[in-house]
Amino acid sequence: MDDIGAELRRLASTDPLGAIDGHDLLARGRRSRRRRRLLSAGGGIAGVAAVAVAAGLLPHLGTASDHPAVSGPRTPAATTKSADFTAVPGVPRGEAGIDLKLSKADAMRLCEVRYPQYHQPFRLNYPWRTTMTVMRQLKVGDPAAASLCTIPGGDRPSAALIAAAQQDPVPTTEAEQLRNCSVQFWSDLTRWKVIARETQPGAGATLVALSPSGRLVAECELRTKWTPAAEPGSGIYKVATFSPQPFDDNFDLPGGQECATIRPCPGWAYLASGRVASNIARIRIEPVAGGKHDITVTDGWYAVAWLNGDKQGRPDAKLTAYDKHGNVLKVVND
Repeated sequence: MDDIGAELRRLASTDPLGAIDGHDLLARGRRSRRRRRLLSAGGGIAGVAAVAVAAGLLPHLGTASDHPAVSGPRTPAATTKSADFTAVPGVPRGEAGIDLKLSKADAMRLCEVRYPQYHQPFRLNYPWRTTMTVMRQLKVGDPAAASLCTIPGGDRPSAALIAAAQQDPVPTTEAEQLRNCSVQFWSDLTRWKVIARETQPGAGATLVALSPSGRLVAECELRTKWTPAAEPGSGIYKVATFSPQPFDDNFDLPGGQECATIRPCPGWAYLASGRVASNIARIRIEPVAGGKHDITVTDGWYAVAWLNGDKQGRPDAKLTAYDKHGNVLKVVND
């Protein structure tokens, strides 16, 4: 627990905004550690078939959000229809159903609504909330798909929407990517405003989207192998607690060892998103093996889906941050 406490203190010291929410700090800490990883381009968790889900009554679940709404940016109407989503009993629709505090019993009931075939207990104690992903305790012989539960929000996607996400796990259009992210969280994100997005064919996609109120931000990672839970790099957070992180911390690109066991080695896929200082407009990655990859940054928000062809997966890529005029702001690993 010491490392968790240290992480909370570090995050608290860098966040100048009012009251600190322990759930968000823990989530940000976990997201930061998850983000800095390299995956084999052909790797990932094996996809499993979409499952039919049955809704149950949740009499103990609160129905009001504990977060006030504020004004903010909106995005044009998406192509999905209202029939693509139905209510999850006991959970408010839309933004109001995101990040709701839950009891452990209610979190378990919601997981069984979404995954009725799995009844494994939770592995750890969490500050239970809707749209967060939690681990289950598996026994020998349990399927890998039972290891995670993304606690649903208030918008249950239709069987057709789930099937579309499963059939095309890394679509290229913004609307289809928001559809797949909605399926991950069981929350309708189709009218959220995408502020950063990048797609790497054959490797994956990453996007960042703001809610219609401007209060929430979603990081959504899409991989080539579809899974029924949100991907490790996906999460929904309050904008007020998602403060910009140091440039060299966000882009600490490590090497990897998986490639040494894969023949032939396909290179490394780097999927990431986050927030840096708002004066950064572009970031350039120059791997040791040569080449370059430029990332557009919008008001500090970025998304990366990059396939590094270095078959050795070597770390220490050169990283350069530029302002909107092309001036160099910082260089890492020069």
